[in-house]
Amino acid sequence: MNFTDIDAAYAAFAQELWIPGVAAGIVQDGRLVHVTTVGRADVEAARPIAPATGFRIASMTKNMTALAILSLRDKGRLALDAPVAEYVPQFASVRPATLDSAPVTVRHLITHTAGFVTDDPWGDRVLGMTPAELDAMMATGTLFARPPGIAFEYSNLGYGFAGRVITNVSGEPYQSYIRRTILAPLGMDRTTFDAFAALREDYAQPYRLDDGQWSRERIEPDGEVGAMGGLVTTVPDYARYVAFLLSAWPARDDPEQGPVRRASVRELALWHAPPFPIDGHPNTPTAYGDGLMSSLDPKLGRLLHHSGGLPGYGSHVLMLPERGWGVFAFGNKTYAPMSRMTWRVAEMLWDAAPPRVVATPSAALKRAVEAIVAAYAAGRIEVAASVFAVNFLLDTPARFRDAELAGLKATLGEGRLESIEPTHALAGRFTLACEKGRLKGTIILSPDAQPGIQKLTLTAEAA
Repeated sequence: MNFTDIDAAYAAFAQELWIPGVAAGIVQDGRLVHVTTVGRADVEAARPIAPATGFRIASMTKNMTALAILSLRDKGRLALDAPVAEYVPQFASVRPATLDSAPVTVRHLITHTAGFVTDDPWGDRVLGMTPAELDAMMATGTLFARPPGIAFEYSNLGYGFAGRVITNVSGEPYQSYIRRTILAPLGMDRTTFDAFAALREDYAQPYRLDDGQWSRERIEPDGEVGAMGGLVTTVPDYARYVAFLLSAWPARDDPEQGPVRRASVRELALWHAPPFPIDGHPNTPTAYGDGLMSSLDPKLGRLLHHSGGLPGYGSHVLMLPERGWGVFAFGNKTYAPMSRMTWRVAEMLWDAAPPRVVATPSAALKRAVEAIVAAYAAGRIEVAASVFAVNFLLDTPARFRDAELAGLKATLGEGRLESIEPTHALAGRFTLACEKGRLKGTIILSPDAQPGIQKLTLTAEAA
């Protein structure tokens, strides 16, 4: 991949949208392989963006909050489906949406299904909320748009409550728990919740654009609800976090090495509500997991992503877990739409990448495919009888399968095995290259001690 083209695309994007400064990174196979920097961290002082310039990443903080919740669950300290009031006694004073509403649970908080009204941009201006002010929200706030567990509705305040859960359950401030259990183990030394401390180092000042003029936004202080969007980080630091998240794929037997279990990281991607279209990508079904959006893109495949926006900042991260790629970008303009670039860069990388490496089929799948290839050659399905599950010939008797094989061979002629593409250890697709086209097959194996073919589909593709 020619990274010069990516740098040029970011520069053009920043100029088009009047973004003072942009910093972006690309992670591949566990390491930061490219950094892009464009423009100014401080317009008035003409200080340029550098790779280690700090940016506030706003709601990209949320998946780290969700990961902290899951880590406490893994340690047996909390239950996701327990009422929030079990861990935050003040929450018992929250007036329910209706008298027959179910209790708000911890899972509701991190999946945006608590029923709270969506609160952008209000939430962006209350990061500095004090503990007493959060208590007052619980006692007197009008929180609900609907009862809990009914639908997805994005709530910054819900993640603020999740931060209080972490504080109470862990016995230390939310920010301290994140630092000790995630940031420090990953070596994220320049990542902090304290924006004013970050100002003392290389920091991107926050800007807004009005009538063609940049002016500085107010820097919101860290506070009781920083769990919803308070992190400040740098490209090298955030690349470590992206690499850690991506290391959870694929599932495997290797020893655990990260600060949170791989299985728990993969939970971030689970859909908890029906999918919905997202701006600019109408054909990409998307739903919210635990702090991450999860999409199925027709070109790029499985995507995990999240945006961030605060007064003075915009950010986005996009990960392709099946490829081990991560693309992220930070900008220092209010609600800069950085997702436009991360998605575009992912497509540029995809177009320039070599063909996907096909996974090795399991022994059971390979044995099943080879038996079906032999049955096709012989014209008799019973040649493969040793790999059939108990239901196979009961569902479709041998005479019908033999007739199917005869019809396929009349259409395609003799064939040889060309490829096996596993879906997983117990299912996959295979292709026979034939004299007059291709035979396409799909197999699903049974869960027996010796997996056998429970379902077989064969399709002719004429030349």
